[in-house]
Amino acid sequence: MAIELSLTQFLTYSSKVSTSAKINYIRQVKNSEYDPSVDYWKKLRDEIKKTHEKNLPIEDLLELPKRVSEKKAKNYQRAVTKYVSFIRKNNASYFPVGKSFWSYSDDLFVRTSPEIGLTIDGKNFLVKNYYKKKDTNTKVTKRNIGSTLTMMQLSEKYFAVDSSEFSVLNLQNGGLITAKPLMSESVLELELEAQNFVNIWNKV
Repeated sequence: MAIELSLTQFLTYSSKVSTSAKINYIRQVKNSEYDPSVDYWKKLRDEIKKTHEKNLPIEDLLELPKRVSEKKAKNYQRAVTKYVSFIRKNNASYFPVGKSFWSYSDDLFVRTSPEIGLTIDGKNFLVKNYYKKKDTNTKVTKRNIGSTLTMMQLSEKYFAVDSSEFSVLNLQNGGLITAKPLMSESVLELELEAQNFVNIWNKV
C-alpha cells in the first residue's frame, strides 16, 4: 500500500535541515492519524478560502484569531497578518483551483492541490500556503523546497493550468517562493527526495 501524504507534510519533510530532523519528522507523521478536529490550521485554511470565494474584505480575516483557542491565537495572528499584508501589498485577486496529485511508483502518493489561485500584476500563481511557525530544524527556502515546487509542476491536475506559476507562500515571513522552469535535474532531485522519504519510512 502506498504511503499517503499531504503537500504540507512533504514540504515540511523537504525543508528539514538535517537527516536526523527528517527521520524524527517521518516517525511523527507515520505514528499519527489525520483528524479534522485536531488539524491546527484547518480553521484558517477554510476561512481564507471562504473570504475569497464570497469576495469578502480581506481584512475580515484579522478577526479570526479572536475566535480560536488562546493556545492558537498568537500563531494565527502571525499567519493572518502576513497573509493579509501580502494580499494588500500585491493587490492580489483570487481565482479558484482544483485538485491534483503526484505519485512515485507505487510507493508514495501525495495530495498536491494548491489552496488558492492568485493573480498578481497580470500573472497567475497556483499557491500553497505554508502556515507552520519557525523552528530551528526547518528552513523554508527556495533551495530546500525546490523538490516540492517541482512536484506541484509535475502533478496530475484536474483543472486548467494555462500559464500559471506554482508557488509556496511562506507565512513565516510573507515571502512568495515560485518554481523555476522544469529541468531534468529538478526531476531527479524530486525522485531522490521521494525515494529517501520512502526508505526512511520503511525503516522507522
